[in-house]
Amino acid sequence: MLRRSVTFYLVWMSCAAQAADALPQLKVDPSLVPQSRRPAATAKGTTPAKPGGPTAATPTAPAQPATAETVPVPLPGEVVATPVAPDEAVGTPAAATVAAPAAGVPAKATAEPVKPAERAVPAAPADGATAPALRNLPALKVDRALLRQPSSIARRAAPGVQSPDDIPVRGNVSTARNMPPLKVDRALMGAPPVARRVKPAPAEGIAATGAAPGAVPRADAGMPGAAALPSIVPEDDASQMMYGTMTLSEFVARNPDSRVTLLSAESVSGTTDEVMRAEGNAELRRPGTTLTADRINYEPPTEELQADGNVRLVRGEDRIEGPSLRYRLDRSEGVFEKPQYSLRRNLQTGANLRTTTGTGQADRMEFLGENRVRMTNATYSTCGPDNPDWYAKAETLDLNFESDEGEGRNGTIYFKDVPVLYSPWLDFSLNNRRKSGFLSPTFGTTNRTGIDFLLPYYWNIAPNMDATIAPRVLGTRGLMMTNEFRYLNHNYSGIARLDYLFSDRILDRDRHALSLQHTHRITNRLSGRLNYNEVSDRNYYTDLGTRLAITSISYLPQDASLTYSGDWWNATARVTEYQSLANLAPLYSQMPAVTLNAFRADLPFGSVFQMKSSYTDFRISDTTRDEGRRIVVYPQLSLPMQTSYLSVTPKIGVHYSNYDVTRGSNNAGLDTSLTRAIPIFSLDAGTVFERDSDLFGQGYVQTLEPRLYYVLSSYKNQSDFPVFDTALADFNFAQIFSENVFVGQDRIADSNQITAATTSRFIDPENGRERARVALGQRFYLSDQLVTLPGGTPRTERIASTLAAVSGELLKDTYLDAAIQYNTDLSQTERYSVSARYNPRPAHVFNAAYRFRRSDNPAINEVRDIDFSVQWPLTNRWYAVARHNYSVADRRLVEGLGGLEYNGGCWVGRIVFQRIALGARLPGQTTTELRTRTALFFQLELNDFSQIGSNPLDALKRSIPGYGQINQSAADPIFGGDY
Repeated sequence: MLRRSVTFYLVWMSCAAQAADALPQLKVDPSLVPQSRRPAATAKGTTPAKPGGPTAATPTAPAQPATAETVPVPLPGEVVATPVAPDEAVGTPAAATVAAPAAGVPAKATAEPVKPAERAVPAAPADGATAPALRNLPALKVDRALLRQPSSIARRAAPGVQSPDDIPVRGNVSTARNMPPLKVDRALMGAPPVARRVKPAPAEGIAATGAAPGAVPRADAGMPGAAALPSIVPEDDASQMMYGTMTLSEFVARNPDSRVTLLSAESVSGTTDEVMRAEGNAELRRPGTTLTADRINYEPPTEELQADGNVRLVRGEDRIEGPSLRYRLDRSEGVFEKPQYSLRRNLQTGANLRTTTGTGQADRMEFLGENRVRMTNATYSTCGPDNPDWYAKAETLDLNFESDEGEGRNGTIYFKDVPVLYSPWLDFSLNNRRKSGFLSPTFGTTNRTGIDFLLPYYWNIAPNMDATIAPRVLGTRGLMMTNEFRYLNHNYSGIARLDYLFSDRILDRDRHALSLQHTHRITNRLSGRLNYNEVSDRNYYTDLGTRLAITSISYLPQDASLTYSGDWWNATARVTEYQSLANLAPLYSQMPAVTLNAFRADLPFGSVFQMKSSYTDFRISDTTRDEGRRIVVYPQLSLPMQTSYLSVTPKIGVHYSNYDVTRGSNNAGLDTSLTRAIPIFSLDAGTVFERDSDLFGQGYVQTLEPRLYYVLSSYKNQSDFPVFDTALADFNFAQIFSENVFVGQDRIADSNQITAATTSRFIDPENGRERARVALGQRFYLSDQLVTLPGGTPRTERIASTLAAVSGELLKDTYLDAAIQYNTDLSQTERYSVSARYNPRPAHVFNAAYRFRRSDNPAINEVRDIDFSVQWPLTNRWYAVARHNYSVADRRLVEGLGGLEYNGGCWVGRIVFQRIALGARLPGQTTTELRTRTALFFQLELNDFSQIGSNPLDALKRSIPGYGQINQSAADPIFGGDY
């Protein structure tokens, strides 16, 4: 049996029609017959032109519609007589090929030779003759009304124009002649096509627009509707797709709402009004959906189909395979038996958008609409479909792709075919967006809390508002409730968090931690901010905190502020308090503090005005210390002068302060009202030089940037002035170019000093990136400094310590950062630090650092720390992580961390051990309270699905600079990680 392949074009909602018992008439375009073999004819009732006679044919009677030339179609074995053309169709050849000259045209013009583009068409056979080629053609029925207007003789003969004898080509479809007779199975024909309505022919006497002068009309030009005949291939998109001039993808792009369906197979039978049967590599396609199977039975009236054998359904980027499918196309409803599926979805993680693929299988899959699927005994995994390392299994699983949400019942997560987590219900998001429901639990253990188990519930209150409520079970402490509430609006946002421990079993009391952060833009110029933090006791974070940055907090800020911004000024009102932790002395409260700052750079001669002012009311609960109110006003005027090679900025100002002090018991008898006014002058000058240079064999642009800075301020005895918020500034490259060696407003140093420094940079000329930097600075004192803090010693040396620093990528993938402070008077190093990093690729990093700080002041501890950290692969899948931060001065481990990571492709396992020092050696003490916190983290991260166990990523990122995740994080952290 011959293999046939027939493609049917079906249009949805088309009218049903009965199949024809007899073959329809064939309509043939005469343009397909060579010109030399066509029978010629003249219009009925037209007199041929004679030489020297009238220039136009004279009509004798109205033109009659052309009749169809009918020839019966022979049956196999029959012989049919050759048809003879009617008499009225035969005329003088000259009348059909050449038009007489117009009236009034000289004979000379008429006698001109015919141009090559105006050659006459060969004459047709004489009256009653039949072209020999017609004897070999099969019997046809031709309707002359379907013949289209041929091009003029001149146009056909023009160079570059297709001849009527050539094969017409349209797109990728060519109409060939002399083809063998077609064999058509009547059962495959169905109903005859609906004839296209033809436009009426133009009225007599009206010439076609754009006709060439002297063009000869075609013999069928006078036929009704000849001017509006359809082309060989219809112009509509559906017909072009059927003829192959348009692909299915192009059709879908131009007709996204089309209901077109294509059905093809090795064998197709049936009728379009009942059932279509496709067998052997059967394929059904429609926009957005492709179905392949061994057999497809399709019912066009009801749009139901049954597919059996190697069924494969493709919808967008989703793939489903199985043995059998019953489906209804118009409703997207059906049942898939024992399917294996693959779903691709876009996941949003912060600002990153990526694609994930989930695979699985089920006993039964029900399609409940275009965007909803329900599965029974289903599995899901982001591993490959063959032998996944992990998978989630549920008795029922509903996936709603319209809302991108999923629900399951009696779900179990299997890892290496071992159940590791069970939940009676599952609520999750299909695109990693927010959704209410329980999140994956976390658990771990520490020496301060014992077993630590957290079960968070996420509540998606509104698109701009959510909350997380998490019961936390502490083995040695009891039950804690952890709550976090977040909100976001166009003008304001904030986070509120409350942790409450009910009746600590060790301390036998309730404990809590509260944090409120809120920012608010009231108007375009007025804004507010709230930052309130509170704990129930000083040891809360050391007992219950999980991070070194949290356990080492000394003071908790509690402040609120309002800020108004003008065109060139701004004002801020603030109230601030601090809660002291770890047995430290309390800090002053500012109740309130008002600041007013101004800056204008549009003054005459390019001068710049700047003013800093404040009013602060300092309060403290310690009665031995001073309280009071301070007013500071510091106006400044500068004149920047800059050329292409030099910049100079002189500046002058007056620092005015007024104090109203309430003395404490330690300072009883001192003045309570104090005032000072100190003029300050500074001059800042610098320049920049450039040259081409080489560094380690690579070309760079090297800069040399010398800078001089001079400061002069008068002396004012300030020993009676209180110290509310002032301390000695750190000596570094930023501070040596400042006016005051103190931080705060309670001490203004008497200065007469010059700072000289230079910086050299190495810049990549291709991208402008700074690859390395070297800096050297020195401060020279022209007079002694008499202003000091209480208990301080006046400075008498003339040269301050020398500063030097180098940083950058000195070698490929190797980064160095080093700085030193050297005391030239004492010929000793005051402090230095050096750190290096080798980071050839992500998840390959090694860090080494050493910090040293000398201290001759008993109030400041000496620092000598060694710090090593590493993340490095041991094999293709195993990674080692470690950190060792050791204090040589205290002879103790500050932080130790060690662990392993395993990348399983679709999952990651982490086990990390961490020890943190909680106690600190107080200044002046030689012993240290040995208190530590140890924690064990174990985490199983299932890529793009869930995290099981305690999360060590925050500790790894903080402890190992340059740490890189060996997989992509599945989701944002449950909490912000502040506690």
